[in-house]
Amino acid sequence: MLMLMLMKPKRLLIIALLLLTLKARFIPEQPVLPVSSLKTGMNGYTLTVLKGTEPSKIPVKILSIVPQTPGRNVSDLILIRLMGGVKLAQGMSGSPVYVNGKLIGAIRSGWQDSDQTLALVTPIDSMCSLEDSQSTSSYPKPLALTAVSVSGLNADTQALAELSRKLGVKIIQGSGSANHSVGLTADGKSLKPGDSIAALLAWGDVELSAVGTVTATAKGGKFLAFGHEFLKRGETAYPSSGVYVHEIINISSFPFKFTSTTGINGTVTQDRDAGIQGRFGYYAPSVSCGFVLRDIDNNRESAYKFRTVADEFLADELIEGICKSLAEESWGRKGQGTMSVTLRIDGKNVPNGWTRKDIFFSDSDIISEAFKQTKEIMSAYLTQPFDDAFPSGFTVTAEVSQNPRVLMIEDIETVSEAKPDEEIEIAVTLRGWRTEPFTRTFKMKIPDDASGVVELIVRGGGTQSLSQAGIEGGWKSVDSLERMLTEFRAADSNNQLILELNADRTGNLIREIQRAKNKTVKTSGKSSTSTSKSARKSSRPAKTPPRDSDLLPEEEEYLSETKERRISEGTLRIYSADYCVEGLMRRIIHVEK
Repeated sequence: MLMLMLMKPKRLLIIALLLLTLKARFIPEQPVLPVSSLKTGMNGYTLTVLKGTEPSKIPVKILSIVPQTPGRNVSDLILIRLMGGVKLAQGMSGSPVYVNGKLIGAIRSGWQDSDQTLALVTPIDSMCSLEDSQSTSSYPKPLALTAVSVSGLNADTQALAELSRKLGVKIIQGSGSANHSVGLTADGKSLKPGDSIAALLAWGDVELSAVGTVTATAKGGKFLAFGHEFLKRGETAYPSSGVYVHEIINISSFPFKFTSTTGINGTVTQDRDAGIQGRFGYYAPSVSCGFVLRDIDNNRESAYKFRTVADEFLADELIEGICKSLAEESWGRKGQGTMSVTLRIDGKNVPNGWTRKDIFFSDSDIISEAFKQTKEIMSAYLTQPFDDAFPSGFTVTAEVSQNPRVLMIEDIETVSEAKPDEEIEIAVTLRGWRTEPFTRTFKMKIPDDASGVVELIVRGGGTQSLSQAGIEGGWKSVDSLERMLTEFRAADSNNQLILELNADRTGNLIREIQRAKNKTVKTSGKSSTSTSKSARKSSRPAKTPPRDSDLLPEEEEYLSETKERRISEGTLRIYSADYCVEGLMRRIIHVEK
């Protein structure tokens, strides 16, 4: 299924032009007052939503002007105190502060486990320069007011803790379930200063969002909010949403607004030190995601759909973190187990879709282990230098059991002598976890030009996997998206039983085996890593090297070509199972013409 985008096709050009049209100083519709006009003891007020959607007016007092480092092109911060018994809370960042009816800036940060009526204010002058990266302010990182709330799953999963560290922000529990209508009922409704606003990273069955407050608006639907950075990613395309505040939860460390999003209404286009900036009524593309988990042991299936921001360097982190968290919650446990993972990619540059399946076993943390390869492939696809990655979508289907679904190669039997072009039988003894061994017989053909020694190898796909000898040796490069995906698919999988006949054609069997093998890596991820690294390093067309008698055939080929050739000549056989296949055994066959 071709994954869809949130926006209509004509919006693509609009959002591209949007980033260009915003390259001008923000001019608030509200009258402003510079920091130089402020004095200690002046009274004013701030606007922020305490419950529902309508802002409340809260009196404030100017306590001091806090000087910043000279020569760094930053305005001084403003220290204020909230009056009337109201305490600072997460979600108030961006709340506009007025003195004499004029906007002086936005609430930026406070202090955790301290006086929660004190707040620092980012001057409006600094916020108005967000689109100019040369003049963007450089302030100390805000304390306590930056957090991402998650809805649709629990915030205490191991995967979300890892995602929190990668994003550099705290992830807290949001409303009990995600707003499934978000992204489907985008209405472009503009918000006003003091209204709550959310910047979305993911939405649908799972939601990741940061809630703050609108500071100022300008002509054309432009807005400023937050008063501090969100992820500090510069030019961005996060969807923005309206917010409903259920209640302010008062906890000793720092209160926070307990909220739900109400519908996408625009796009955040700048994310810098002094705040975020965007435009209502314009919508960015998104990445469509599906995740299905089948619990084999309990015959249960859970399915989810969500979207993430279309950021080549962020989407893979979000998808991995969400899918791993959903797997942990849906399975209801963590620890050892076996998991098969099928990744499907759809997009304009993958017209028929692309899939890869692999099976993983871990004796300690199967969820973390099973998603490493999926994350690697998604990252390579999103950041490849050949074609635009958007619009695109990813579907991840996982089947999991807490039991070790593993087959061990226990023994192999075959002839000790053979003739060129002779078909031989190979009996492979396999043993499942705590089961009786069983034997399967396979047939292979001795190469017609073989002589002397032929080595038979029977192994699991994750053991001494065939490598990208041509790429790793510098004889080949990945020169297109199609080539990259072809080589990812060609990599050995852990659920494969692989039989190889390595014929001594040159009189130096050991050299051939060692140079054509990946000697250090025990999983199929090695060849994938080589593929993705090569794609990132070079987009120039690969040139076929001149035939060199010292080069192995594998060094003049891509792995996909090596496998196709060897399967055709009968020296490679690959069989797939619903288990992880582990182990490696060798036998020597003497060939005489």
